[in-house]
Formats: sequence, C-alpha cells, structure tokens
Amino acid sequence: MSINQKSYNQVIGYLNTFANQHLQVKTFGTGFRSEINTTMTEDNEYPFLFVEPLSHIINNQVQTYTLRIYCMDIKQKDNSNQTDVLSDTLQILNDLYKYIRNDSTDNFDIVNLPQATPNTNYGVEFCAGWFFDIQLQVIINDTDCDIPL
Repeated sequence: MSINQKSYNQVIGYLNTFANQHLQVKTFGTGFRSEINTTMTEDNEYPFLFVEPLSHIINNQVQTYTLRIYCMDIKQKDNSNQTDVLSDTLQILNDLYKYIRNDSTDNFDIVNLPQATPNTNYGVEFCAGWFFDIQLQVIINDTDCDIPL
C-alpha cells in the first residue's frame, strides 16, 4: 500500500509526467468527457492521452481515484492504418499500466483490472483508439494536521 496521500492535482501531474516522457505520446489533456473534443481539435498532435475523472472514494484510511484514460490517434481516410492505430494506442495504455505498477517510489496501488475498450470517430472523424478505467489507491493521512484550519 502506498504511503503518501495524493491530491487530484498530484495524480494528474503524475500521469502528465508519463505522457511527457513517453516517446509516442504527443498531447496530454484532462477534464470532463465533454471537453475531450477541445483537446482533440486544438492540439493536432497525436496520439494523445486524455484523463477523465469518474469518482473518488474515501474508505477509512484509503482514498481511491477512478479515472477513465483515453489514448487516441488519427486513422487514414481509407482506414489503411487502423490496425496500427489500435495497436499503438493500446500499447501506450499498457505502458501506462506498467509505469504505475512498477513505480519504485510507491506512488499508487492499482486496485482493479483495467479493461480496455476500443472506440472510433469519438469527437473527431477518423479518430480511433482505446480507453480504460483505472482505480488508483493511496493512504490518507489519519490526522487533522494538514487541514487548513
């Protein structure tokens, strides 16, 4: 179990660090599902990762963030690269899973088995890729010392 409490900003920062370091990922975004189109159209560099918050649960001394993470790329109009797009975007999600799982700093525990779902033409025509829902768990400080009172 992780030892450090993490804010939502720290979670997003951690995922952004992965995106910045990954040699294939060109754009990172976060927000609600309705905002994914903005990321897809304003930043024309693909593939991209987009993180959507789904829920946050506090149970005793543990907090769990549930996030939907999209990885999308552009297909050719004739779909000639569709298999490559699906393969590459799934590999990026697999890389993210391994990045979190093998992190020696013990930032997060993954508490679910993320199941990737393919999608196409989501928001932007000829865009395809995958998303998965991942649950990241960390311990909460069990004192009120960090409450700004």
